Amino acid sequence: MGKDESSKKRRKLNNSNSSEPIRQTPVDVYKRVVEFEETEAQIRPADKDAVLFKKICQDIRDLFSDIVALKAKNTEEAKDKINAKRIEASLHLVALKKLNRLEKVRTRAGRDALHKEKQRVDSTHLLLQNLLYEADHLNKEVTKCLQFKSKDEEIELVPIEDFYENAPTEISRQEVTKTDEHQLQLARLEWELRQRRELAGACNELVASKERVAAAIAATRSRLEALAPHLKDVLKSTKPLQECLALRLDEKRDEARAASLLPLPLFLLYANGSAYSDALGAKTVTVGISGDEDDARRLEQLSIVDSELVISNDSDSDQENNDDEHRDKKKRHHRSSKISKEEKAEAKKKAVLRKHPLSIQLSVKVADGTALNLVFSYLLHLKFVVVKFTVTLPKPVTGVSAADVLSGHCILNELYPADTGNDSPHPATTYLLNSAGIKEDFNYFISEVGRPYIWAQRMCGLDFMAAVLDKNKSNKVVQPCQSLSVTTVENFILTLKKRLKSRVELMKELQDLESGKILSVKGNMPLRLSGSLTQWQSVGWPEYSQSPSTAFLISEGVVNNNDMLYRAIITRQSAKLVALVALRSDYPKKAPIFSLTLYWNGTHHSGINDDIRDIERVINTQWIAEDNKQTTLSLQMTKLLTYLDILLETTGSSEFPPDKVMLFPFRGRNRMKPYKFLKQGTGVFVQF
Repeated sequence: MGKDESSKKRRKLNNSNSSEPIRQTPVDVYKRVVEFEETEAQIRPADKDAVLFKKICQDIRDLFSDIVALKAKNTEEAKDKINAKRIEASLHLVALKKLNRLEKVRTRAGRDALHKEKQRVDSTHLLLQNLLYEADHLNKEVTKCLQFKSKDEEIELVPIEDFYENAPTEISRQEVTKTDEHQLQLARLEWELRQRRELAGACNELVASKERVAAAIAATRSRLEALAPHLKDVLKSTKPLQECLALRLDEKRDEARAASLLPLPLFLLYANGSAYSDALGAKTVTVGISGDEDDARRLEQLSIVDSELVISNDSDSDQENNDDEHRDKKKRHHRSSKISKEEKAEAKKKAVLRKHPLSIQLSVKVADGTALNLVFSYLLHLKFVVVKFTVTLPKPVTGVSAADVLSGHCILNELYPADTGNDSPHPATTYLLNSAGIKEDFNYFISEVGRPYIWAQRMCGLDFMAAVLDKNKSNKVVQPCQSLSVTTVENFILTLKKRLKSRVELMKELQDLESGKILSVKGNMPLRLSGSLTQWQSVGWPEYSQSPSTAFLISEGVVNNNDMLYRAIITRQSAKLVALVALRSDYPKKAPIFSLTLYWNGTHHSGINDDIRDIERVINTQWIAEDNKQTTLSLQMTKLLTYLDILLETTGSSEFPPDKVMLFPFRGRNRMKPYKFLKQGTGVFVQF
């Protein structure tokens, strides 16, 4: 039993020993082979391996060719050789694999070397960029230092000669400052500081003196203000005396207070117009001031504040101005963001066309009570005067054409040659409108603001043509001239009275013509008129210009669209004469112009008929103003009716029996009709 157990224990022990592995030192064969091949790849030249690679490849090709040839023999000896050649080819393949591994090792080593070199180059490049950045930074600092300007350079110092002449020796120190520029600059700054302190002290003394004077003025003003109620009581007590003596002291005092608020051009007009009114009497010319005095007073205060702001802004620093402008722009942008473009354009237009709150009212009357009321206003931005007008009639006017001649613009149109009031007299008006973003011309706004007549500017002392011709005043604001206003006011009132009187007479005459009445002139023409005026009415320029009978007059510039145009229709039995009449604005200085068209046995006018041309020549050119109570238009209409009778009666038609005494119905090569009237007996007609 004991032996068996011991033998069993030995077997178990042997079995346990045999099952345990033999512990040896671990060796990494692959790593050693890789290290060996890497070392061998570095030692062996690559070009020789390339030659060896090509040689082995060629040997393998040869072995494969031999194997193919031996297989074709299919003998036992060939099989043995094939096996030997297979073994040899396998060894060559092993050599190729080794060469491939060596090449891969070389490639990896070259790639690693290239990567290391790239890292080195990148590091060097980064270092270069850092150095360049530092150099650029240093250059900027150097430039900044070179461009540095000290605050003392902005101070305007006295010249060096004045400094050495006026500065005391303890400041100038010529033995030091003449050789050292820095010490010279310090000495000049010290002298400047001393002078400015002295000036500041003098300024403070002046300010104190100014405050004392202002206090004295305020005390005096307070005493005067306390005196004002007493003066008002005195004036109230004198009112009964003023009423008894028909004095206008209170009204004149109010007007004088309002006149002090007028702009200078309107003030000149008011002063000269008032003087002329006092000379002629209030029944002929009256002058007054209308408008809101409070608005005018506020406008005057705003202009004073604006001028003070301009002065204070000039004394401020540039930085403060820039900050204020920036804030203002922000505020304006914030406000304008809620305003539409149309509202902005309307606001700009109102600002450009803004009038002064006060205006001058000038009224001119004639004997029958007809008055022309003119309102003169001053445009603050455009710097010239505009006029609006109304006509006051003693009784209503019957007739459309008669009422037209008493309209305001018709009376004032070309009161002086070529002055229609349709264009601005100021040469800068177009530029001012464009700068405000207004594309329309000024005549677009005439119906809204009034007409800028040239005589209105001269009445206010403004002469823009003289400013244009004077080179010394080309860049300055036109200043009102008092002497110009004095001469123009007198001439204008006299001219306007003549024009108004002539228009009243023309109005009465047109009323008679519209009703078909023609007053014959005794002694100048026969009293018997066979024709009758059946129609008289005003016509427009399109209708007048389209008539064939007016083409020559328009082409020659005898008639234009500023004239007063009328159409008269005269009939006698089946004959109808249409006369287009053009009255110039300065009527009756110039005779009316007639253009005739006769409708009888066809249509006849001066372009195709000699008889009609002869009548037009006689009636338009043989006009002589004679001393009689009839006006020129009535005289010409009487002549026209007479000449029509002569033309129709000399045709030999039984429809128009002769009614006028004529020596010869026609004479000469042109068969001229007898249109000349001689006062012999009852009167006889002969040729010219």
